[in-house]
Amino acid sequence: MINVPLRVPTDPDRWITVPPQGYGGIQWVVANLVDGLLALGHTVYLLGAPGSSSSDRRLIVVDAAEPHEISSWLNTNTVDLIHDHSNGIIPLSEGVIPFVSTHHLTGRPRYPECAIYLSYAQRADAESERAPVIRIPVNPARYRHSTPKSNYLLVLCRVSRWKGVLEAAQFANAAQMPLLIAGPAWEPDYLDLILREHSNVASYLGEVADDRRLDLLGRARALLALSQPYPGPWNRRWSEPGATVVSEAAASGTPAISSDNGCLSEITPLVGRVIPVGERISPQRAEALLRDLPTPEVVRATAVQEWGHVKIAAEYVDVYRDRLRGSAWD
Repeated sequence: MINVPLRVPTDPDRWITVPPQGYGGIQWVVANLVDGLLALGHTVYLLGAPGSSSSDRRLIVVDAAEPHEISSWLNTNTVDLIHDHSNGIIPLSEGVIPFVSTHHLTGRPRYPECAIYLSYAQRADAESERAPVIRIPVNPARYRHSTPKSNYLLVLCRVSRWKGVLEAAQFANAAQMPLLIAGPAWEPDYLDLILREHSNVASYLGEVADDRRLDLLGRARALLALSQPYPGPWNRRWSEPGATVVSEAAASGTPAISSDNGCLSEITPLVGRVIPVGERISPQRAEALLRDLPTPEVVRATAVQEWGHVKIAAEYVDVYRDRLRGSAWD
């Protein structure tokens, strides 16, 4: 399992671990998937995340993170199959060791012939028709199911225009409910605009981790994931690929209110309600959406049934076996 190798922004001498110390959607996907593979009896070597902890002897954390270190390890060790989450950062050679690559971005992946997509919208954006789609896994044991809920709405993401944080503040204003914003803010002007125009409801918490993160996810009245089709990273129109945080919130018994951008129109209806991009939210509409949300018990049960880590890991194992038989799809 190759995690996307990234250094901790505030401490360049350390690597982001699995699960991450703070912000890191891909690392949470890898953590939950590894949990599922271990539960199914597989042995997993984790590369690209030195310092990650493991209490299971079948999870071996390899002290390799730089691309050349990972490539060197792969060239000198024997495994059945490589599962890449690095979005092509690590160069892989067809014919040496079979590999698959989960695509976590928008647009065309580096290895389309063996790419696995997180949603049908992401697959369509990559102009693929035959590749497998496997949802983001969640291990319910990693999350806290809190009831009753507290009186706040939550945004947990990178504070960027394409993530719809301003639209979330507008929704909170219409609902007259506090909005807690958690995540890295690398566009300070955008954050300043939100806090200036919506100071009556919006509060910025910065990056959160560990117990604080779990508490926020578990106690929120609802998660707001109002992703927008604006130009995002790499100057492409943003189409939400997988929405890790919607799955995590659901595993915490917290419903979502999302836009219909990308994957959100596929997954949110199972655990919340969808607002079309561009719809203006009146106080009456906001109140109706909040009133119509599924209960925490239903949301968590749905998350486990649809995206439980063992179920999703079994779907990946089926694809692994196809690759070992020589299958490719694009």
